[in-house]
Amino acid sequence: MKAILLAVGLTLILVGPASAHHNWAAIYDVQGDIEIEGVISSIEFVNPHIRIGFTVGAGTPNEKIYTTESNSVASLTRMGVTEELLAVGTPVRVAGYPSRTRDDDIFMNHLLLPSGQEIVFLRTAEARWPGESSRIGSAAALHGGVVEESFSKRPTSVFAVWSTIYGAEGSHQALGAEVNWTEYGENYHEQARQNEAPVDISSCSPRGLLAALGAPYPIQLIDNKDGTLTIHAEFYDSIRTVHMGDMPENPVVPHEFNGHYSAGRFVGDTLVVDSLFYREGGIEGDDYEQILETFTLSADHNQLQYSRTTIDPLFRSLPTMQKKWWQYVPGSFVQPYNCNY
Repeated sequence: MKAILLAVGLTLILVGPASAHHNWAAIYDVQGDIEIEGVISSIEFVNPHIRIGFTVGAGTPNEKIYTTESNSVASLTRMGVTEELLAVGTPVRVAGYPSRTRDDDIFMNHLLLPSGQEIVFLRTAEARWPGESSRIGSAAALHGGVVEESFSKRPTSVFAVWSTIYGAEGSHQALGAEVNWTEYGENYHEQARQNEAPVDISSCSPRGLLAALGAPYPIQLIDNKDGTLTIHAEFYDSIRTVHMGDMPENPVVPHEFNGHYSAGRFVGDTLVVDSLFYREGGIEGDDYEQILETFTLSADHNQLQYSRTTIDPLFRSLPTMQKKWWQYVPGSFVQPYNCNY
């Protein structure tokens, strides 16, 4: 069976054409606006979203403490917004979206410092106080506005740091695909939906290694020079080891979440990764799905083009194909995710 799956998968890959966040509109009124003046009382500069507390009217009968959430550290760092810009005890002006359920909660988009510097936290926002401040927080790198103009300084292989480009079709919010489930697969997932507790997508619980590639944060491919490669996605510090060479006849795949074995090889300049991932719900030892991936450096050396084919005859009546691309952004890096929620 493995040989049949491999042959089908390679045909699909080589002949074919080249993770969730809060629903903020349900939590905050994105058409609304609220502005407060207060003093920073607490700072939690962590993923998946920073949290800052403010005290308004301290020491008065009307004293009130506001909590705020904002963008992720992963995005803010690339916008030039760092924790060092903030300090407890600093008087500030804050504006953002009001909570739909509380009068002391805000999704913070802007913060004005005593120095006259305005920190813009929302990547799509314009400065709120342009006439009285200088802006900190540029989304140029996130939106593809930072490009290495010199071809000689761009990557010469897939081994580099690659960035998702927000708002760009095929890069941001990519890897979606319609799945053709078998009857068994439909029944299994319906039963799972009925029995499982809802997943808190804002928590720091482990995420799937494959799902991490769909997150809007950088990834890095590393040649370890020892017969293995590393695929490192910043999202939840997701790290996968790829063993160069053919897939063993009986690879060891742990029966646990994210349990897998990945084998890689180059077909020309394209890195092809063949993986077996453990998945629950199997019968008679059919406990795996096969994942075939390609990583290809674009002709202009400015993009990493990616394809994924999922083959699982027990659950899927047809292979599922997905695609994405990342861009080379000079100076980009993969940083610790540091989730705390």
